[in-house]
Amino acid sequence: MGQKQNTIFSLTFVKQYSSHLITWLILFLLPFIGYLYEPKKISDFNFYFVKTHFLNILFIATSFYLNINFIAPKYFFEKRRIKFTIFIFILLAIYIFFNYLTIHFSPFEEFKRFEEQNIFFIRLVIGPTIMFSLCILTSTMLFLYEEQAKQKELNKLIELEKTAAELSMLKLQISPHFLFNTLNNIRWLIRKKSEMSEESVMKLSEILRYILYEVEGNKVEFNREMEHLKNFIELQTLRLPIEGNVIFNVDENIQNFLIEPLLFIHFVENAFKYGIDSKNAPDITFEFRKIPKGILFSSKNKILLKKTMIDNEGIGLINIQRRLELLYPNRHELIINTIDDFFEIKLKLILDEN
Repeated sequence: MGQKQNTIFSLTFVKQYSSHLITWLILFLLPFIGYLYEPKKISDFNFYFVKTHFLNILFIATSFYLNINFIAPKYFFEKRRIKFTIFIFILLAIYIFFNYLTIHFSPFEEFKRFEEQNIFFIRLVIGPTIMFSLCILTSTMLFLYEEQAKQKELNKLIELEKTAAELSMLKLQISPHFLFNTLNNIRWLIRKKSEMSEESVMKLSEILRYILYEVEGNKVEFNREMEHLKNFIELQTLRLPIEGNVIFNVDENIQNFLIEPLLFIHFVENAFKYGIDSKNAPDITFEFRKIPKGILFSSKNKILLKKTMIDNEGIGLINIQRRLELLYPNRHELIINTIDDFFEIKLKLILDEN
């Protein structure tokens, strides 16, 4: 099996880079084509020229792959083009210096006389600059083409996974356990003839209406998502066996943002799931703060069901991390910590304005 995979890899590598090898070979042989038509020139053939020409092509090829694999991916985007330009000019300066050495130490007298003629500037600077620029331009265009192809594939993957997520959103984002508990709590409130029973039914109705009818896989206004989250938290507090601290703060300066729906439900539900028990008062805090170009969400709860959390939390976090990678690539930062018996999550999002 391993040998078969190695064979497939070798064939793929050869197929991918065979065109590159042929191109570099043609560039190397190009200056020698004239010898095919004028065999008398073979007597004037000098291996110094072959050696320097080979080193010339080798430097150009090295610059080509250095740019496409390292310089362009790291510095062409994200406002780093000044560094990109600096690296390119450094390579160009090295290339021009290399060409100067080939002329200065050349055994050909006519090459040495270039240093005393006006043609020296053309031979030393203009010619190498044109050749080097074509190399960098070609490698950069190839890099951009490959990046565009990768982005198209990623967009297709996102669309497919978003479609699948839409079909299973209710099942994945709001657990039947929550619904059953909420209905039982409402029934208990009705039996006690509590004034909260009618309000609880209305909140549950709002949650279900939001999930089933308002959320269609598209982004929603941040304020509308916060209304839904507030209803969800207030319903969760109905089943608290012991009163405690449940805090929900939203920065008033957060406005005009669009956000993926039901993105924070998992964190809120887990905070209640592992942050309450029948013997201890809960201590749970949810907070949204404005940051440049986005928001910072934080969730903090005292861990009261440690073993259960360790056993079951992994899959849920993997799912939410995967969703963030698809919906907010390079625009999110998720930090998870356990400090002094408190489970803390910080999620930074760069969002689109409405």
